[in-house]
Amino acid sequence: MSNFKSMKGIFLKSAAGQTKGMGLRLRPGNVLIVVTVMFALLGLHCAKMQRVPFSRCEEVNGLPGPSDMALESRSAFGVDRLILATQDRRDQDPQDEYLDQGAIKFVPLTGRNRNQVLDFSFSGRDEYPFHPEAIDLLVLGGSRYLFVLNHARVAQHAVEIFRIEKTSLVFMGRFRHRFIEYPSDIVGLGLDEFYVLNRRSGNFVEHYGLSSLFLGSGSLIYYRDGTYYRVLQQLSDPEGLALSPDQTRLWISEGGSGSLIALERGSGPEVRKLARVSLTGHPARLSFSGADRILVATIPSTWAWSSHESYSAEKAPSRILQVDAIQGTSALAYQDPGNEISGATIALAQGNRIFLGQKFDSFILICNQ
Repeated sequence: MSNFKSMKGIFLKSAAGQTKGMGLRLRPGNVLIVVTVMFALLGLHCAKMQRVPFSRCEEVNGLPGPSDMALESRSAFGVDRLILATQDRRDQDPQDEYLDQGAIKFVPLTGRNRNQVLDFSFSGRDEYPFHPEAIDLLVLGGSRYLFVLNHARVAQHAVEIFRIEKTSLVFMGRFRHRFIEYPSDIVGLGLDEFYVLNRRSGNFVEHYGLSSLFLGSGSLIYYRDGTYYRVLQQLSDPEGLALSPDQTRLWISEGGSGSLIALERGSGPEVRKLARVSLTGHPARLSFSGADRILVATIPSTWAWSSHESYSAEKAPSRILQVDAIQGTSALAYQDPGNEISGATIALAQGNRIFLGQKFDSFILICNQ
């Protein structure tokens, strides 16, 4: 059965039916119900997940916290390569600032350096803190450019653009604005044009006010030629953003609703909601594989994922879905209880190869489909 839902006729539920008062008295029957529900949830969490593997997965180490990846074909290095945003996310100070600088690394996919982790150096960049969260690669006028979401500090975020050379990234510019609040993903369109996806509002009053009404405070931002536009609001924990190969549509993964949102691009900042695709789990990043196939990394258990974030020994399941962007249907492509990779948050495809990454460990997987 198709789970493709039209955006028409979607209404917001009010909170009018909430129980008044701050307290709750538990009678013996209530306690039994609560305990039963808790054990049922625990049983679901601990239930053995059926493994649906890819074939011949190879682990590539030396990549602390690979939160995002981009494929560069026929690169200046001489071969196809994978470009990665890396950041050790477990080491933080009491103010939740990262202790170590992040980096952009690359992995050649063929040749004598195949599957080796190599470093990009910066050219022309200052000492501004660098903690990359998301990247996007743009081919423009014969050159390749890398758009980077930089979580420089807890409450200070920026978009940085680099020209990609053989082993260096040439700094082209930095964009900061109050609309770039808690960014989670980016799509580059030109040197003066891009989209930024905000996971939530930077205004705590607005964020918690909307949360109390069961509404999200995430947003989609469009920038062009010096002007920022807030083109979409009240998104519920949006994680990923992808542009269709023909550049006519945007897709957003919305973690709070467990779905993908399809948008039709108009002129300038205009977008129109087309459809919503319901998924199982909490969707993270998404990527196009061909004209109408989307790979979506989903988190089956946010509880286990949070535990793995705090303690590397705690395993978290991974699930990759393949979504038909035309029909709106999804199919299971990969599933693992945490033995191969814990809490995969991104999947990219090139031919029959799949690249899997996650935010907290120090490796990626390169597999065959």
